[in-house]
Amino acid sequence: MADVHELMVAVDLRGDLAEPDLAELRWHLGLGPRPEHVTAATIVVNDVLDLLTDEQAPVRDESGNWVIKEFPEPAWHDGSPYAAAKMPGVGLSTLVHVDDRRGGRWALTCRWEVHPDGHAAVAELLGWLAARLRDSRSFFGYQRWYEDDEPEPLGIQEGKVVVRRKGTSVPPFWDESDVD
Repeated sequence: MADVHELMVAVDLRGDLAEPDLAELRWHLGLGPRPEHVTAATIVVNDVLDLLTDEQAPVRDESGNWVIKEFPEPAWHDGSPYAAAKMPGVGLSTLVHVDDRRGGRWALTCRWEVHPDGHAAVAELLGWLAARLRDSRSFFGYQRWYEDDEPEPLGIQEGKVVVRRKGTSVPPFWDESDVD
């Protein structure tokens, strides 16, 4: 059994996004390299040395603790179009700048297959996007468990992405643990 969800979002972001924000967005979408301002977290691993993988080479810090440095993961490693594995069609990320009478905008469309391992990155990215919408009508999206026939529409409520289900708003799949 797979735990994959389909996520599709189409948003218009403000046209005045700063270059560091754009670089981080491109990185999260798999459209650019990790920007220099996205730094590694230092994690103390004294009690779990025997559980580390070969890629997680610990070193001693100035206090004598065994630590590893880990960079945060982007939401998607590759934004190039790909043949989806569990959903029909194509997964992709695309970001385009548009100059217009209202000061410009960044048009973003993404369609992805999301595994539970990626929920934290998705939550962070969608929260970031919701805070930078061009206006209140600049967000469209849906979520769908890969075996469901019908998608569930997404919306913005009080600055957060929510699912519209049966006349009410509930957390999206990446925040399901918030449901009582």
